[in-house]
Amino acid sequence: MEEFSVGELAARTGLTPGVLRTWENRFGFPEGRRKPSGHRRFTEGDVEDVRRVLEARASGVPLRVAIDDVRGQREEFASPSLYGLLGARYPQLQPRRLSRSVLTALSHAIEDECLGRGGAALALGSFQSGDRFGESAARWNELARTSLWAAVLGDFTGSDDDAEPRAAGPHAPALVHLPGAAPMLREWSVVCLSAEFAVALAAWEAPATGAREYEAILSTDREVVTAAARTLAGVAEEAGAEVPEAARKLLAETPAARLSGQALDTERLLLRAMAYLS
Repeated sequence: MEEFSVGELAARTGLTPGVLRTWENRFGFPEGRRKPSGHRRFTEGDVEDVRRVLEARASGVPLRVAIDDVRGQREEFASPSLYGLLGARYPQLQPRRLSRSVLTALSHAIEDECLGRGGAALALGSFQSGDRFGESAARWNELARTSLWAAVLGDFTGSDDDAEPRAAGPHAPALVHLPGAAPMLREWSVVCLSAEFAVALAAWEAPATGAREYEAILSTDREVVTAAARTLAGVAEEAGAEVPEAARKLLAETPAARLSGQALDTERLLLRAMAYLS
């Protein structure tokens, strides 16, 4: 990967070296890589990060908030575990031990709400294995038909030899095969993110104690859901999936607080889940 000086970084982003050094001294950003000589070297990834900060600043976001969000995006795209990232970053989220039937009901409720709103959304999920995804394939084909982008992560081949994302038809989600050692293969997640709606369900399967149980987190907080979507998209991209530009744009947005609708969104989801359970 090509590395270059702070002067070149400034030239590629339209800033001055002085501004970038001020950012580095005040916020530790951009980080770059420090050589034994003490000089920092930067890459195209740093150029992209600085441009994202400038875009956020142009929309009125304070500099520190913009930098923290871009730094967080990089962490999210690099995380191998959705449940692990959400639990570490948002300790206020209360996990619950759920049975497979309850988790299935919540997943279907999220999928229905995502479909029912009809907006251009990101629909992302992890299903552990292809067999488990097969039970919901028809629903996800419909999600893919109406979404900005839909992708499902899991073990779809049982072999690391075929790690290419595959689609099952013209209106199907990208099927992203994860290698056998991937932490996300023990996780179950469903994430829907659009301009109007945000919800994330993340769970991991507890060691067998008889009935199958999962420890789960459910959130309609837009910041949490955006972090979840970025994590799943990052893992998918690392596995070879191509994230469309429209999806990238939505993922790059700084989440705005939307407290007025969160309670109603949660209530609607729980009512849908209760209908499935009954």
